[in-house]
Amino acid sequence: MQTGIFSKIEMRTVGKEVVNSLRDAIVSGKLGLGTHLAESDLAAQMAVSRIPVREALRQLEQEGLVVRHLNRGCFVTNFSEHDIQEVFSLRSQLEGMAFEWAIPNLGEEDLLILETIIQEQSRAIQEKNYDDLARLDMQFHEFICLKANHHRLLKAWYEQHAQCQILLNLRFRTLAQNTPDTVIEDHRNILRALRDGDASRAIALTQAISSRVSRECIEALQSISQNIPD
Repeated sequence: MQTGIFSKIEMRTVGKEVVNSLRDAIVSGKLGLGTHLAESDLAAQMAVSRIPVREALRQLEQEGLVVRHLNRGCFVTNFSEHDIQEVFSLRSQLEGMAFEWAIPNLGEEDLLILETIIQEQSRAIQEKNYDDLARLDMQFHEFICLKANHHRLLKAWYEQHAQCQILLNLRFRTLAQNTPDTVIEDHRNILRALRDGDASRAIALTQAISSRVSRECIEALQSISQNIPD
């Protein structure tokens, strides 16, 4: 048999599967803000021992998706208004820097990739698939951060990734009548600025967008606050 046809396949461990399952459930809102995460219940549902669940919770705690309370256990993270303002103000600063570094590296093919992501966002809106929309929203900005070729910036951006996605999912689901369509307009305006090589305009846009999205996430959080466990 001819060699060199197939690349090595990495075995997915139970630990990775548990982390990914829990992360997806938290980010999508299937596990709501403030939900108690009992190791024994999670292990029983996933048909695994408590050890990979415990390790997964530790990892998600580092990612900011889980909080641990002394003598009470682990819970899905919750957000105060100040937390939301911190998340989006930091995000806008990082992405503003990414624009400056990325623009010299953006070719026509890269701009077409961003256009394709926007088209996929339109499809997600038509299908009311808000999980997909939040993922594509983050993918749009992730691509720009990757093109910045600034490893420390990218690392800092990834540290905010999951919390941003939780809040975007919450915003789209709770304010579905008016927020999803703004994604298309926002991203098209940013793409125009990138195409023109205008970093200052892209930065001003992302600062204004982040400020508005922060307010909308706070509004979404307030609208469901009565249903969030203490």
